[in-house]
Formats: sequence, C-alpha cells, structure tokens
Amino acid sequence: MPDEQGRLEELLSYQILDTEQEYAFDDLVDFASNILGFPFVFINLIDSDRQWPLAGSGLPREAAQCPRNDSLCNFVVKHHEALIIPDAQADDRYSSVAVVCNEPHVRFYAGAPLINKNGHALGSLCVVDFEPREFPYEKVENLKSISRQVVAQMELRKQLIETQELKEQLKNHLGSLEEEKNISERFLKNLLPGNLSQQWLKNGSIEPLYYDEVTIGFTDFVNFTNNSLQGDPAELIHRLSEYFSSFDEICDLLGVEKLKTIGDSFMFGCGIPERNRHHATLSCLTALLFQRQVGELNDIQEKLGRSPWPMRVGIHSGPLMAGIVGKSKFSYDVWGDTVNIASRFEQNSEEERINISEATHYRIKQFFDCTPRGSIEIKGKGSTKMFWLDRIKKEYSGDKDGLVANERLFKILSLQ
Repeated sequence: MPDEQGRLEELLSYQILDTEQEYAFDDLVDFASNILGFPFVFINLIDSDRQWPLAGSGLPREAAQCPRNDSLCNFVVKHHEALIIPDAQADDRYSSVAVVCNEPHVRFYAGAPLINKNGHALGSLCVVDFEPREFPYEKVENLKSISRQVVAQMELRKQLIETQELKEQLKNHLGSLEEEKNISERFLKNLLPGNLSQQWLKNGSIEPLYYDEVTIGFTDFVNFTNNSLQGDPAELIHRLSEYFSSFDEICDLLGVEKLKTIGDSFMFGCGIPERNRHHATLSCLTALLFQRQVGELNDIQEKLGRSPWPMRVGIHSGPLMAGIVGKSKFSYDVWGDTVNIASRFEQNSEEERINISEATHYRIKQFFDCTPRGSIEIKGKGSTKMFWLDRIKKEYSGDKDGLVANERLFKILSLQ
C-alpha cells in the first residue's frame, strides 16, 4: 500500500477520530441522501485497523463501524478512486467481505474517496443498499462532488488548529529587505503561475498539491518536424514564437495557465494553481481561440508563400498533482494520469480539430456542440470514448463560426 504511514499521519493530523457528532457532517450525508436518492449514506474514515464512521444518514453512524478488513470503503482508499458495486454478493471480488457475506448483507455499494490536498485518501463517502442497484455516471459525479465538500469541511477544522502555527511561520519568512523582495517578486511572477510567487516568498518552498478538478490541453503542429528540416532555423523559431506568443495572450485573457512548451507543443491547463469550477469550459474556449488564431496566422504565412501549420488539440479533465520541480533552476509542473491521457487525446486528434474526452464533454456539453467519435483505442487505456469539440452553441456564441463566446456566456463564467 503506497505511503500508508504518511496517510495515517495525515488522518491523525485532523484530530477528528472518535469525536462527537457534528452538524456540518450530518448535514452533508443528509444532503447526499436527498441528491442521490439513497436512504443510507456514510462518511467513513479508514484508520490503521478499523473503519470509523464520522456521520451517517438513514442509520446510526455506529452501524458502519467495523474492522478495516471487513470494510468495502477500504478498497476505495487502497485504489484511490471511486468504486461502484451494483451487486456485491454476485461479484467474486467482494462477495467474501464480511459486511457482504454476513450481517448486514450489503448488496449495493458506491464510494468516492476523501482525498485531501496532499493526495492522501483519508476515507470514503459511501452509499449502500441491501438490494442490487444501478448508479449512473451523473450520480457518480454527484457523489464525488459531495465527497470534495466533506474534505473541505475537514480542512476548515484543521485550519483552526494550525492557525497560530501558520502565523508564526509567515512572520518568520517576511524579514527580507524591500528591494530584494521586489526583485524576487518580479522574477517569480514571470516564472510561476497564479499567486505561487507570493507563496514562495513567504514560505521558501511550495509543496506539490493534489487538485481533483483540472483540465489539461495539448496542441501540436502536424508535420512540424518535416517542415523544420526544410526551413531556416532562425525563421522557424521566430514563427513558432509568434504562434505561441498569441497563445500566451489568449491564456491571459481567459485565466488559463500556460504550463510549458515542448518543441512545437503548447501545454495549457485550468483549475491550477487556483481552483476554478469552469475549468473545462474555459479550456475549451481557449482551444477554439487557438484554432482561430492559427487559422489567421496560417493565412498570413500562405500569402508570404510559406506552408501553413495545421494544428491539432487534445483535452482531458481529471485529477493531478502539481508543484515545483527543482531547487535552483526550478519550474512549475504537473503529474498524473490526467496529463498522460490529455497527451494521448492530442495524438489521436486530427488537423484543425479539437479532440476531447468524455470527462471534459460531461462538463462542457451545455455550452458547446460536440460530435461523438465513438470509442478509440489509446495506449495504456484501451477503448476510450472521444468527442470532437465543434463550436460554441449558437445561443452562447459571439460569432457565426462559434469560436468566440458572447457576453451571456462570459457572465455565466464570471469573466465580466
């Protein structure tokens, strides 16, 4: 089990085990029960040798207390992802678990991990029933969303405990000379996204953090390698800089982060380091503006007698870790399956098209017209659903091609 000792230390740091019932958590499980349409909902924390229920709906919370090895929530913590079991008694992987084969004879189970900002799964928000049930994708997303609210409430408790210590730490790191501080701030603001430069100046470091809702995109110029062999290197770099500089301006306009450039690929993301509920929508708007900008620049290049650079884009939404790499020549970077999948979606895209995942499509479909591509094999993931991002829906579009958002959409996204 990866870093189990670290996970247990994190859990204990919340000082929440064996505490009295609290209204905030009881309210969350009652809310989950109403939203999901299931009477039995629990917040279970997984200690070293037991499952301890923080809150319960439909049954007393004590009903969910059991040894860790007898718990289905233990599987959620181990695998660090949501677990849906339509009929546990009919599933050989879980039929021998004590809560399934013995009292209370659980049949249906759905659990989402309670993952804190350091990426540790502390427990699970789970729904159970005593007969087989189905649990569609929308309810899985609702369960995960409420699990994040549980973690947020736990963080508020923890912050109260740590407030005095944090004040002392901040005070100790604010003693540098004003001129040196200004020089450092100007440098770091150009190097690090968001307000991370301020964090670096205050703390002297930035620990990698877990982000559960992020959208990552990759662009790529098709046949760039062949084109680079035929042109003047200095002219090539100048032209690439022109394209990427325009991408920088679009990212700044929409509050999307430029993460890095890798050769002719431009990597961007939204939801890091500042969380944004509209991360997927803003990333898709960014990609559409990229396509429009590339089209305009390609028209100019063709008038100059040069070959156009057709671009393809891939986008995926999900969780990842992000933080600083290195100590002297450091950089901000992101890691995780979400990044790898976004890259695979770019590789499976086509010229002048934007290829998005099912996870991204779920978050943006109310604002955009998309075309299903069906399921396509990708390396390391097997058959995966893909969608073409075609345009902004007409009611939200500020131009006939559906590449620019109108005032109505900008207001929804709180950009005006």
